[in-house]
Amino acid sequence: MPILLGLLASVLIGTSDFFGARSAGRTTPLQSTTVAFLAGAGMVAVYSPFLGSPTARDLALGALSGVAALVALTTLWWAYSRSSVGVAAPIAAVLSAVLPVFYDAARGEMPGALGWSGVAIGAAALVLTSWAPRAVNLRDGIVLGGVAGVAFAAMFLIAVESSPDAGTWPVVSQRGAAFVLAVAIGLATRRQPVADFASAKWSVLAGMTGASGVAAVVYGGQRYPVAPVVVSGSMYPMVVVTLAWLFMNQRLRPAQIVGLGAALLGVALIALD
Repeated sequence: MPILLGLLASVLIGTSDFFGARSAGRTTPLQSTTVAFLAGAGMVAVYSPFLGSPTARDLALGALSGVAALVALTTLWWAYSRSSVGVAAPIAAVLSAVLPVFYDAARGEMPGALGWSGVAIGAAALVLTSWAPRAVNLRDGIVLGGVAGVAFAAMFLIAVESSPDAGTWPVVSQRGAAFVLAVAIGLATRRQPVADFASAKWSVLAGMTGASGVAAVVYGGQRYPVAPVVVSGSMYPMVVVTLAWLFMNQRLRPAQIVGLGAALLGVALIALD
């Protein structure tokens, strides 16, 4: 079940990244994330009443993780506009996957040999799948992708500290808090925090799918060890590459094909651990 929840998260987050990349250039990173957070909060609020009942502590943890979510998503989409998905996404994904593994290990939940092998193969697969060394502004993509990855890891680790009874409600307060902060930053810097709907429609779709992906990770992390959920949930660059191949006629390089196969192997090893 933790692997299945993680894979569901990968599909949803990868779809969100695909939509987010489509919005890059049409709106500013802050405008994109502001709309995405509002749409995400609304989406998760629809089904959260069926999955749990939160305490004030659960909602507070969600809101605190919203600070990390704001940094993570804004930085990642800024990286997409400054460099490319192919540079920033795998770096963010690897860091957001590896850091929770070390967090679990520090708490005594050490993966076995198969688990560590799956993590290593999965990390290498993410790089093979989407690394684009000839992209413009390579340095910006690496630095911003790294910051985003650390922030994503913090977002997950804070949110999964909520109780299992909370279900996906912490993601509602997470996205709500991030939306309020994004609006406040926009107003404080005298920038328009929300773009017109025609420009922001991709951000709406990205917000709905991305928040649901995070909800799957949080729901799994509340009930199972964090590492297998987050690692399998970090395979979203594969989804982005596949969607670009299907809908944008982008050809797969041999390294990407190898990376897709290696990612499946990595997830399988984690599941067997």
